[in-house]
Amino acid sequence: MEKRKSNWFWGIVISFTILLAYIVPYTILSKVHAWNGSFLYWTITGIIIIIANLFITRGWRD
Repeated sequence: MEKRKSNWFWGIVISFTILLAYIVPYTILSKVHAWNGSFLYWTITGIIIIIANLFITRGWRD
């Protein structure tokens, strides 16, 4: 039961991150003309998704 709650949490984290991946570039970063802000944002977003996927799939061998 605890693993199911953990998977729900990480599923919500992934869903929220994907939602932010659509909202942030077209709202907050729309006025930024330098590529630095966008590159940093996408790097952090990618790392969050990778970490969430690792936590969800770490118990698949059981």
